[in-house]
Amino acid sequence: MINSSKLWVLVLFVSALFGLFVAQDVMGDDFTPETFSADQFIEYERQLNALLKTRRDEEKQFVASVVRQVRLGNIPSKLVSTSYGWVRAKRPDTQYPFIYFEKVLRLQAEAANLQNEIPRFDLSVYRSKGQNPFSFRNSAATRALTARSATPSAGQRRR
Repeated sequence: MINSSKLWVLVLFVSALFGLFVAQDVMGDDFTPETFSADQFIEYERQLNALLKTRRDEEKQFVASVVRQVRLGNIPSKLVSTSYGWVRAKRPDTQYPFIYFEKVLRLQAEAANLQNEIPRFDLSVYRSKGQNPFSFRNSAATRALTARSATPSAGQRRR
């Protein structure tokens, strides 16, 4: 006979296994939004926004447009899931996975000749006060580089 503590361990173990299979099914290869109902597409969009950590309205509009294209059958859901999978695998510690997702989705769509189906996204929304959106150096790093370049190197000091 199984005592109650062993029974609880067994129940927790089975629950954990069930949870793993359900979570894998949601983002795994068998995930097919093409068969979703309207309510399920709303949840799909909500999940994508949460997973991609969308912050700006423009990012959320982009995700909504991508979901709309999946719903219409213009973009295969596999393209969306592999793009997100790339971000999870290659940039697991990023605070803003949306930026990578948008770029990877666009590149994969181009390779599949679906580039016209991907909605436009204006990267200028990331500019603030005239800064370049692709500049990853902050002002402190720029000042440090400028200070180092103004200091003569060891080779220049010998002259």
